[in-house]
Amino acid sequence: MKKIVMLVMLFFQVLLVSAYGAYHHGGDTDSDIALQAYPAIEGTKLDSCALCHTGGEYEKKPGVVVELGSCQWCHYSYGYNGEGDIASTMNEYGEEYSIHGKNLNAFAEIDQLDSDQDGFSNAEEIGALRYPGNENDDPTKVPAPFRVVSMDELANLVPHTQFMLMNTHKSGDFYAEYTGVTLADLLDDSGVLDSATGLTAFAPDGFAQYHPMEPDEDPLLYHIYGEYPEAIFYYDTEANESLTEYGWCDYSSPASAGWTAGEGIQVDNGLQVLIAYARDWVFLEQGHLTESNKLDGEGPFRVVPPQKLPGPPDQSVKSDNQDVIWPFDDDADHNAGFSSRSATILRVEPLPEGTTDVDTLEAGWNYVDEGKILIYGAIDPYNTIMAKLDELQQAVGEMPTSDFKFLPVKRIITKHVNIMKYHLQSGRKRPVERYLDKLAAKVDGCVESGEPDKNDWLVECQSQVAVYWALHELNVLMTIEKQISFD
Repeated sequence: MKKIVMLVMLFFQVLLVSAYGAYHHGGDTDSDIALQAYPAIEGTKLDSCALCHTGGEYEKKPGVVVELGSCQWCHYSYGYNGEGDIASTMNEYGEEYSIHGKNLNAFAEIDQLDSDQDGFSNAEEIGALRYPGNENDDPTKVPAPFRVVSMDELANLVPHTQFMLMNTHKSGDFYAEYTGVTLADLLDDSGVLDSATGLTAFAPDGFAQYHPMEPDEDPLLYHIYGEYPEAIFYYDTEANESLTEYGWCDYSSPASAGWTAGEGIQVDNGLQVLIAYARDWVFLEQGHLTESNKLDGEGPFRVVPPQKLPGPPDQSVKSDNQDVIWPFDDDADHNAGFSSRSATILRVEPLPEGTTDVDTLEAGWNYVDEGKILIYGAIDPYNTIMAKLDELQQAVGEMPTSDFKFLPVKRIITKHVNIMKYHLQSGRKRPVERYLDKLAAKVDGCVESGEPDKNDWLVECQSQVAVYWALHELNVLMTIEKQISFD
């Protein structure tokens, strides 16, 4: 496939790439210049620091590496006081922009360069809402199937409540009663594909934790499907932080009342990995970044895995007093450390062929504020396809009549889209593919040669290329949909 030869006006914006916070701040003028150069990127994933800046990582201590998104990496490397090296935070596209003068003209000068060396010019990538400084994101790939689940939608699923121990390494153990839905139920409701192998939960500060679908022998991997062993209520006055000066376990949860030491904890439907929205019947405190760039709070959603190896709350690794009933045990199941706080992005692995990722280190904060969860990856693309057909129909309807070769073409395309939606709703996929191929052949001239050909229905290249890439996206999603059998 030949490259696109012009910057495209964007008619199709993806729901999973919303605007970002911590932007247009700190004396920044480059973001405003970018919007002058490319007005169509406003409100998309390119309207963010990640257009020119990259994330990074640092070794917090031997063997412990912390990964940061572009905003946090800039704060870490450049500093809140601006005394660091800003150049060290830039991706290849940002470097080119800086070299060419960091002004409006600089964007024009680097349009035809291929900063990330992925085979597409910067202009082509920006026109297709792809990062020009990320080689893993290019116009041929489409956003993976996705759905955005609100708090109300989550609450409509079967609730699950479990009283459990959260065992930490160093910050204090505690018993709590979490309420939410099981990850298994949420995935089933999202139409998880048979090819799915696991799920990665992302917090907006960059923390990520992988969970396999089925039980795994690795003690650090907490599976999604299947129950966990019954836990025991461990209690001792020495461990109770409210009674002992060097105590390390918080027993203040109302749910702790009535249990006796050594009693088995009965949980209806068994202990499972939970996407929780309440703790001790209070909604989780919304997560936020502190001045020291650390995540505080655990809401609006937290992934809560039970212990695979049930055991007592052990003393903090930081404590000098290990001569206690339950001293720190490095081999103990410290499940709290694998519990993603403020988890608003869930990637179902692996991403289907031909699809691209989202910027998980940038996109999460809006979902935290709105109380929503983004689920994407190896899930049924049906809802995404229907939404994309609606977007295509609306965009075509808003195009000027002069963009079409013949007056009836706009009506014909709209009719074809309606037919495709009807076939999909009826469970027929092959006719949809035929219509997509037929339409793509009528809008391929500008992509293939830089100008409309004699078979094209659209004679204005900006509109034609936008429709072409919308059809390409639908074709990739239909390839995934074909693998699913309707009930």
